[in-house]
Order: sequence, then C-alpha cells, then structure tokens
Amino acid sequence: MKITGGIFKGRELKPVPDKRTRYTTSIVRQAIFNMVDVSNKSFLELFCGSGIVSFEAMSHGAINVVAVDISKKAITTTIENAKKLGVEIRIVNADFRRFLSSCTESFDIVFADPPYNLGFTQVLLNTISEKDHIGKIIILEKAILEKFILPKQFTLVKSKRYGDTELVIVERVPKE
Repeated sequence: MKITGGIFKGRELKPVPDKRTRYTTSIVRQAIFNMVDVSNKSFLELFCGSGIVSFEAMSHGAINVVAVDISKKAITTTIENAKKLGVEIRIVNADFRRFLSSCTESFDIVFADPPYNLGFTQVLLNTISEKDHIGKIIILEKAILEKFILPKQFTLVKSKRYGDTELVIVERVPKE
C-alpha cells in the first residue's frame, strides 16, 4: 500500500495482518482528496485499519489527525506506520460508538469505512448527528447495497460508485 498524494506520496505502509481487513483502494483515496480539501482541517478516521486514510490526510495537510479502531492488530499496525513516516498521530483503540459518545474534541472532517453490510453506516450517522462538534463533512465508504437514511442534520454533497463500493460525502447543515 502506497500513499497516493501529498508530501508522503509514494511512501509504502504496512497492511494489517488480518484477512478480514478491507482496504480503501488507491483510486478511492485519490477521489476523496480530490473532492475534499483537508488542508489545515482536523481529521478523524473511524475504522482506521492500517491508518492509510489518516496518513493520506496528513500528507495533504490535515492537522490534529485521530485514528480509531477496535482491533488491536489495526492499532499496532497504525502505530508502526506512524513511526515509519515519522509523524505524530493520536491513535485510539476503541469501538467507534464508545469513542464518539465520550469525544469532546472537534473535528472538521470525519472519514469512516465500517465493515460492509452490518448496519454501522446508519449507527454512525445517527451518532454523529447528535454531536455538533464532530464532522462538518462526513465521508463514508460503504457497500453499494447498504442503505441508510440521512439524518436531518446532514445534506448529501456527492455520491460516487467504485465497483461494489460507494463513496458518500455529506455536510452538516448549519444551525439557524
């Protein structure tokens, strides 16, 4: 796995040693950072795996980057990848629900790539919708067939298909 753009372009990262881990493809990562400007924005990655999207965000100028995963193997791999790149990143070993419910930090952008077809997309959107300080922009990577209802706090910005993956970008509706 190589970082596709920014200051770390071409740097190789270690994958998580677990066959169940599904990676955000380079094409999808490129699309994310072509559609969303993360420069000087705080960035939260949920279901981080190897941390590749967090490191791509850092490569494109994101600040205050936090990577969260429930898997100890994923967390260990993300720590190793951060050392390899020589960057500081906050890495949290937690279930996304527990992390979000106790989170007091503000994040401009949230990226989430939950396991496909387990209903986590809806749970994630519902949870974040109640946290005004988390996510002005939410980027979701999900299975094409997984359905969700967008909470009223968000508006759809863009949706694009990549094989069996759909990239969905939503924006928080400003409060009146």
